[in-house]
Amino acid sequence: MQMRSLTPDHVLDLRAQFHFVTDIDAPRSEHWLNIGVTHEYTLENTEQILMTHALDILITKLSMLLYRLRNFAMDHKSVHCLIYESDYDRPTYVTTIGEKVASWAKTLGEILWCFQKLRCNIGSAGSQPITRCEQGNIAFLDKLSMLEHFEGDESKCERLDDLLRQKMGFEKCYAKDYFRYRSGTNGRLGRICHTLGDTALRVVEDLDHFDSGGQLVEKRPKSDGSPITSPLLRIAADALMQVSITFKDPRVSKTHGEDEYIMVRLFKHAARVVRILQSIVEGLYYNSQNANTIKWLEMPFMMSGPLISRLTLRREDPMTIMRHLRNIGLSVMNEPSERQTYSFLDRLMHHGFFNTHAVDIRNAVLSVQDVTHSERLVDEICGEHGIIDRRLQPYLGYIREMTAGESQTPLMIESARGN
Repeated sequence: MQMRSLTPDHVLDLRAQFHFVTDIDAPRSEHWLNIGVTHEYTLENTEQILMTHALDILITKLSMLLYRLRNFAMDHKSVHCLIYESDYDRPTYVTTIGEKVASWAKTLGEILWCFQKLRCNIGSAGSQPITRCEQGNIAFLDKLSMLEHFEGDESKCERLDDLLRQKMGFEKCYAKDYFRYRSGTNGRLGRICHTLGDTALRVVEDLDHFDSGGQLVEKRPKSDGSPITSPLLRIAADALMQVSITFKDPRVSKTHGEDEYIMVRLFKHAARVVRILQSIVEGLYYNSQNANTIKWLEMPFMMSGPLISRLTLRREDPMTIMRHLRNIGLSVMNEPSERQTYSFLDRLMHHGFFNTHAVDIRNAVLSVQDVTHSERLVDEICGEHGIIDRRLQPYLGYIREMTAGESQTPLMIESARGN
């Protein structure tokens, strides 16, 4: 399409308006000053503005999730739970619900910090709307770069870049090396969102583990007892990770595969992951009876290692200890499962080999249940002046506003007196 020719008066009028707004003049330019009319200038600066606002929203939502996780971890700091990990030194061990939730919070706190750093680094694309690609396109032959309008006066370009930076509310301008900045920023944002999705998947694994034994369950399960939100979290996390991989690839177009802008999709999926995570945390219920039952069912296996270590220090033969433990274990296998642990400990205490080591047996059981280290970790991460507390300092006003109704005393409605 051919550009409409401009009369000298029209060109002068455009130049005068530009000079009035920017206080920067291009006195001998005979061309239309094309601030904002090309694809790259409009899209790139708009993208940075949208990214800034989207990060602000996502960061505040993430801060609210961390607030919920911190409170849940502290409320369950000393509550026992059983963990199975095949690649761990101890395949089965006792820890606390608080420590596991605090580990989620710690990882999400690091993600929040990465989002904060990225947010502080965002800047404008500057005033140069003509790219090398556009200069080779006939549709842009009648448009000059700002440097050409200003006849090579780089100081005017720099002043214009700074003016636009201020108008857009940015601290930085990347006009001189924008495309390298954009590639780096998009790559970082994609990697952080991918980490958020991966963290959510690990939370799903932990929730599935707890749900399988009924230690930590949702308050509002389906009619068959299965959880509602953790499968949704898995779907949301997978979707976020897929979009993240696409977004951070500089070769992929901004509307890759769909009509919707890819950055919008990225933030929508990230916000959905955070929202579902918060819904899960607000709806969890700890079943102390189930957790205690599972712990004692596994006690014979968990205490064997500590007991062997203690008796070995007393110069007992490790192979002999293991043989006696195996024989006692086999002797209770045919008893009801709810009585096996009691019978195992009773026979252990009265066994001819172990009855002289009652104190060591007791200490072995106590060592398995010792969660002092777990409690200390919860305090370090979620306690007063802990890691999460420091991360949330900039958002305390927002959190107070969002939780204002929770701290109010419930209204007491008294029945009216009769006539």
